[in-house]
Amino acid sequence: MVSAARVAGLGLSSKNENVWVLALIAVTVLWGWSYTAIHQALVELSASTFNAYRFIVGAIVMLPFVIKKLIHSTRLDWYAGSYAGLVLFLAFTFQTSGIAYTTASNAAFITGLAVIFTPFLAKIFLKESPKRQQIIGAVLAAIGLAMLTIKNFSVHAGDTLILACAVFTALHIIVLAKVSKNHDVALLAFIQVLVVALLSLLWALVSGQVTLPRTPQSYSTIVITGIVGTAIAYFVQTKAQVQTAPNKIALIIVLEPVFGGLFGYLLAGDRLTTVNMFGALFIIIAMVTTELKLRLIKT
Repeated sequence: MVSAARVAGLGLSSKNENVWVLALIAVTVLWGWSYTAIHQALVELSASTFNAYRFIVGAIVMLPFVIKKLIHSTRLDWYAGSYAGLVLFLAFTFQTSGIAYTTASNAAFITGLAVIFTPFLAKIFLKESPKRQQIIGAVLAAIGLAMLTIKNFSVHAGDTLILACAVFTALHIIVLAKVSKNHDVALLAFIQVLVVALLSLLWALVSGQVTLPRTPQSYSTIVITGIVGTAIAYFVQTKAQVQTAPNKIALIIVLEPVFGGLFGYLLAGDRLTTVNMFGALFIIIAMVTTELKLRLIKT
């Protein structure tokens, strides 16, 4: 899933930087694969149950690395983490629910629209006006979204849920921009994952949807997305964003829906019409336009 923390970094070339960039690309590949894997797991598990299992696994894996920080945590740490965790819970709730009712490819491309919504939410919450390139990106994204999702002049419910996920993912970026400055990043990440786990479990219990996975594939999807796609992925992305320039990070993140569409084609049998493919291309161009500051280099 498109992530959150925007950490300004120096684009210094080094072995260390290359290691973390390659690690982030690997994480992006896994995120792309996860759309198809989750889509298949939701055949036997509800969205609330899957999210509960996934984030419980993630929290357990992260716990040993933050236990000392938890001992010294403050009420403000928990307030900030819980606030961001609530927004993250809503993002994952809409995303996982939507994946059950649309294709993995559509879910991946529409989730990527979070980078388009972010500058406009920043205008509301951070008083930062969107730049011209971001407005152009939004227009391209709107065209692409229509071409990707509208079939027979109707919009599928799953696509609408994923679109809501993109909005809350963008809002999560804004919330983190406000609360992460005065709190330990690792502690904040753990509290968020824990909050999503507990809220998802509560949702599953209240709705009577708690069930155990029935197939090895579902178990493996929970373990992989919980350990690699949640616990390790948040750590890798944070480290990569500290080590390299933001524009390089943005370009890597754009690969997530590309890998999502590729795995949807190879593993889930997703097939896009010519119009759908142009819509997906418009969304990718919009993401690049919004996130990257293109410069003409005079020689």
